[in-house]
Amino acid sequence: MVPCCDAAARRDRMRSARELWFRSVGRVLVGAGVAGGVVWPASAGVRRHDVDDSLYLALAQEPQFAAVGQLLINGGSTICTGTLISDRWVLTAAHCVDGNTTSVLWGTDTAFGIVEEIVLHPDWDPNDFFGGNDIALVRLSSAVTNVDPAAVYTGSEELGVVGTSVGYGRSGTGLTGDIAGTQGVKRAGNNVLDVLGTARGWSENLLLTDFDNPLNTNDSIWGDSAPLDLEIQVAPGDSGGPMFVQTANGYAIAGITSFISSVDGNPDADYGDISVYTRVSAYTPWIYSVTGVPTPGGVALFGTALMAAARRRR
Repeated sequence: MVPCCDAAARRDRMRSARELWFRSVGRVLVGAGVAGGVVWPASAGVRRHDVDDSLYLALAQEPQFAAVGQLLINGGSTICTGTLISDRWVLTAAHCVDGNTTSVLWGTDTAFGIVEEIVLHPDWDPNDFFGGNDIALVRLSSAVTNVDPAAVYTGSEELGVVGTSVGYGRSGTGLTGDIAGTQGVKRAGNNVLDVLGTARGWSENLLLTDFDNPLNTNDSIWGDSAPLDLEIQVAPGDSGGPMFVQTANGYAIAGITSFISSVDGNPDADYGDISVYTRVSAYTPWIYSVTGVPTPGGVALFGTALMAAARRRR
């Protein structure tokens, strides 16, 4: 983007963008019929059928997830999720901002920014999701000062750990799958990071979770067949959203929502489907080279209590 020539022009540009942001967000949150016309990227939002949605909504409002916001792309024709990892850099999925991207806005309930630069991972191939590399960085035109950035996980001990997936994607239950017109509300839930992509013949730079069904153990693919209390499955609109893990130093981003896979050939985010995340730890050298984040020797170690929690599934 070409920067505006003077301060007044920059203020006008920011005002117009802010108005677009709140109009678009309002449309998504309120007008389900209107929102149905939005094009949603195939990608947390689909929950257990026997757990109230209010618990997922409440988890998303926890302060450790405040850096997770929406990305409105090309005037809101596409919406993804992205996470602030410094005062000006947002981490998201490459497929969200690849191609004919003319404008991108990022924001939360309390923060807002215009994206002025998009950096795709150099090995990203839009024709090969199974190869990984679905990761991008977007730089905001001005610093966000009222939101604490999220940390990036730099270790290699993700498997078997309970993670928290956060996003603005479609909602629904494991019995219904994702429901059109329900996107635009921030939700969070948990799942165990079960295996790497190599378990399905894909890249080792992918992390996979399955959506366990409390009624049918046949829907479980890996690990314990009993779902977590707030078991969740990603859905359209969650693309680019984070999968957090808890470390000795707090929460850190271990995965970026990339896509849904399904054993039955119908990836509609119902029970038995697979959430696939780009494995962030494989890309921390690249992230640091572009942004200076994370600092060398950053977040790495897990607490032993969390490892045990991964095995206490109901």
